[in-house]
Amino acid sequence: IDNMQKLLFILVAIQCSTSFAQDAKDSVAPMNAILIRGYETNAVALQTPAAVSQLNIKSIQAVSTYSMLPAFNQVAGVRMEERSPGSYRLSIRGSLLRSPFGVRNVKVYFDDYIFTDAGGNAYLNLLDAQLIGHAEIIKGPAGSIYGAGTGGAVLLGSANLLGGIKKDTTAGSIMVAGGRFGSFNESFQYQVNRKSWQLHIMQGHAQADGYRNQSALNKDNLMLKLTMAPGEKMSSELLFLLADLRYETPGGLTLAQREANPRQSRPATSVLPSAENQRAAIFNKTAMVGFTNTYTLGNRWKMVSSLSTAVTGFKNPFITNFEKRDETNVGLRTKFIYEQKGRLPLQWINGVEVQRGGYRIDSTGNKSGVPDKNLVRDQVVARQQFAFTQLNLTPWKKVSLQTGLSVNNFAYGLERTIGLPDYGNLPVDFNVQVLPRVALMLEPARGLGLYAQLAKGYASPTLAEIRPSAGGVYSGLQAEYGWNQEAGVKWSALRGKIFASASFFRFELLDAIVRQSNAAGAEYFVNAGSTLQQGFEGEWSFLVVNNPRAKAIQRLLINQSFTQYDFLFRNYKVAGTDFSGKQLTGIPRESYALSAQLDFLHQWQLYLAFNYAGRIPLNDANTVFADPYRLWTGKLNWSGRVRKSKINLFLILDNIGDETYSLGNDLNAFGGRFYNPSPGRNLQAGCSVGF
Repeated sequence: IDNMQKLLFILVAIQCSTSFAQDAKDSVAPMNAILIRGYETNAVALQTPAAVSQLNIKSIQAVSTYSMLPAFNQVAGVRMEERSPGSYRLSIRGSLLRSPFGVRNVKVYFDDYIFTDAGGNAYLNLLDAQLIGHAEIIKGPAGSIYGAGTGGAVLLGSANLLGGIKKDTTAGSIMVAGGRFGSFNESFQYQVNRKSWQLHIMQGHAQADGYRNQSALNKDNLMLKLTMAPGEKMSSELLFLLADLRYETPGGLTLAQREANPRQSRPATSVLPSAENQRAAIFNKTAMVGFTNTYTLGNRWKMVSSLSTAVTGFKNPFITNFEKRDETNVGLRTKFIYEQKGRLPLQWINGVEVQRGGYRIDSTGNKSGVPDKNLVRDQVVARQQFAFTQLNLTPWKKVSLQTGLSVNNFAYGLERTIGLPDYGNLPVDFNVQVLPRVALMLEPARGLGLYAQLAKGYASPTLAEIRPSAGGVYSGLQAEYGWNQEAGVKWSALRGKIFASASFFRFELLDAIVRQSNAAGAEYFVNAGSTLQQGFEGEWSFLVVNNPRAKAIQRLLINQSFTQYDFLFRNYKVAGTDFSGKQLTGIPRESYALSAQLDFLHQWQLYLAFNYAGRIPLNDANTVFADPYRLWTGKLNWSGRVRKSKINLFLILDNIGDETYSLGNDLNAFGGRFYNPSPGRNLQAGCSVGF
């Protein structure tokens, strides 16, 4: 998209929007009043000296009944991919470089529980969109308070049907939807609120045959959440989450194969069988239990502690091998918060986070979806812990300062118990890392905020990089690290109806970890030098109409985001080939998103979203690129009441323009198998009942 055309579009949108602006009493809170939880500050967005984007429940569930992907892809600097149904990758400012699948280099929390495991991986695909009530995305290194990870952090909060605790109140909802490519999903939620406790039960199911051959999905969720508040000074929460996920993996295609038949799975070759013959798939069964306690000490001190444990059974029959993992993870996060108001407002946070993971990993050959007898077994222990401190200080009325640092330690212990080579007990330890951050926020005028921050990012190799699925061990991998320099502006006008933010950043990453693959398609990872990642991110929201008493249009919200990146390899060599100066693999230079939410005629809602992604380099040499794509998605909803029940009927149309594109490519794929074609035009219909 031409930059001048985009600028003209934005100006025209603002001009047209202004003519519809209402002075009537708002039906929802202004956007600048929404609190940001990131960096533990609980401050409004205009006073948060960082690039943080927030998604509410309406945005998360705007067009998808089970996936968070469409909502995340509306955020500047964020790219969520799905190579086949249920197979997610998440990139924040280029962190996708290390992720052939899954979510790495990004720290994920769910209701204050550590969702990223001790090995550095987050099974984000286990969560259903119906579970999520809000999400915050912190862009850029946030290690001063969230530990390892150069991409950023994602803070997820569970849905709440009734808001805060209310006496003797109950609510429930049932949702059912189905559509093309054999898609069907349903969810059930029920919540009971009493004076001193609250119980929330959520169940979900999703299934699909898939657009491509060998791409079926089946997922089940169950969540129980009990919140107790026996007194004013203490509250506790008990969480139980159970997920059973199975999805098939069709594999990448060459360009010629995609052009001939985009719906086929990876075919057989003269030396390798097909994805269908090998029954390539992912199986994941996870149970998670968590407990959180919040205790207020006097008028200024508060202690928040969360303890969680998760058990996972994981199987992955692949084209060339069969991997099976039994995982146990335990995590603890405790923080002490001191808050002082008055002439010198300040907040001081101190805490510690500790994780330990135990993994038994079996690798064998794959015979039509069944492990063969060539077993290699490793016992792995992953340990990571860090202590953190952060001071938020407001020395003057229009000036706020945020400083923090964490001290991090990360280590693995590996032992091969079956198979060769027998390397005995192999410790893999990384140097202790100190990750500082300092940020300054100025408010030179009402509704205007200027900020600057400097932060160090650090990410040690994940378990899947030290010990890939094929069975090799790469204990020589080093941690990657770098400094992020950032400046930004935030602006609010028309009593919070307009909110805009923009950030400029420069991040230099050293000892960058990148993925390679061999002739058999097995992956491995290397430290390949450095990268320079610099760019611009902008977001703009306009609550054009917000008048519930109007006859025609009650609400109109327009959101836009724009990303422009200049991400390059520096001093980057692999197997004797120098790729220095090439564009970073897998990341488009520019992307743009537009969405509009319209409430009209008191019972109708229309949501329309547009996504543009520029061409994407698919290999380090930049000799192959994915074409740009333009994706339109829409949802039409009717809501009404039958007695005491609220009824919603909806239609969702995905890929309205029937675009040919891939929402997730295989990077540096051997044999040119880069492409994972995404579905064409897709219609889904459904209904929900609230009671």
